[in-house]
Order: sequence, then structure tokens, then C-alpha cells
Amino acid sequence: MKTKIRLLKRKSLKPKSTPLKPKRSFRSKLAIAVLSIIAATSLIVILLPYIPRIKYLIFKPKIDATVYIQAAEQTKQGSKVKTDPAKIGNRLVLPDIGVDTRIIDGKNLYVIGKNQGVWRESRNIDPSKDGNMVIAGHRFLYTAANGGWFYNLPELKIGQKLFVKWNDKVYSYEVYRTRSVQPTQVDIRDKDPGVPRKLTLYTCFPLGSTAKRFVVEAKQI
Repeated sequence: MKTKIRLLKRKSLKPKSTPLKPKRSFRSKLAIAVLSIIAATSLIVILLPYIPRIKYLIFKPKIDATVYIQAAEQTKQGSKVKTDPAKIGNRLVLPDIGVDTRIIDGKNLYVIGKNQGVWRESRNIDPSKDGNMVIAGHRFLYTAANGGWFYNLPELKIGQKLFVKWNDKVYSYEVYRTRSVQPTQVDIRDKDPGVPRKLTLYTCFPLGSTAKRFVVEAKQI
């Protein structure tokens, strides 16, 4: 009897063997890998539109407007304007948000392609004539290194200066109104009786959506 008790005690002292974890099959490993890639890609797609915003808040890009102010004065006096030969074509300059880009003509917004510039929608109006010169631009494109030329358009404030280089002359404007409108509000293209030479800039709003348009209206000074 004593021998049996000792044998039972010895057996009870033996460590219990842990059950082996079942190995994952190749299919389950592949499924986990694919889901991980999808999750990572989705996160990038969600966060990428906000990276230009973070860059703007950190670096606050600006352009020295001195050259453009002087050039605008020379244009008023009828003098020749010296321009940077590297910056070809007609251009839109928004010093307070660091934008200097080409103004491109064409039938629709597609002429500016992957953010090659901004589109002059009102083809018969330019800074040398009375009327409302309307310019549209991208707010955000995944293919654009800077997001889009009008990414920071909502940062423009009343009283800030804008410049248009047109046919080797420079014209200065002052922002007098900013607002968000519905896409159906085509009145943003109308003339303003109180502003003979008007500049209207617009882009999609809010970020990542085409639900509305953000509009900046400026008068030539």
C-alpha cells in the first residue's frame, strides 16, 4: 500500500505537459498579412490629406511681397516690369500662404492636370480689363507634393494682398471678403458694381470634400 502511495505521489509531482499551440496555416498567415497591409494603407489615405496642414502650421510659408509691390507700382506708372525669367507665364502670387503658381487657360479645370497651376475660368477677363476674373484651383491631390495650390486658401484674411503677373505686368489686389458657398451658388462669377476690377479665387471645402466651395474675393488696388 505504501509503495502505491509513493508511486502516486511521484506521478503527481511530474510537471504537466503544456498543450502545443496549433501552427497557423499558410492561408491564415497570408490573410493576416493582407489585412495588415490594407489597415496600413487605409491609415495613410486618411492621414495624408492633413500632412500639408501640419507643414503649414510648423513652417508658415510666406513670400516676400516687396518685389511684387514695386512691380505693381511700375505697372501703374507704365514702366517696364522686371520679372524672374525662371517663373514663366502669367502667374498668381499669394504671399501670405506661400503660393506662386502659373495661371493656365482652358475649357475646364482638367487643363491644370496634376496641380500644374490654377485655372482661369473667366477666359474673357484679365487684370487689364473691368470685370470679375475667376480662378479655380485644387485644394488637395494625393499626387501633389504640396497638397494643392489652394490647400491653404482658407487661411487668407481680409486686408491681405494678392498679386497677378499678366503679360509682363503686375497687378495688386486686396482681399475684401471670404466665405463658403454651395456649389450651386454661381453668383460668385458675377460682376460687383462696387468693384470694377475684381479677382475671385475658389476651391473645394471643407478639406477632403466637394460639398462646398471656399471663396476669396479681392479688389484691384
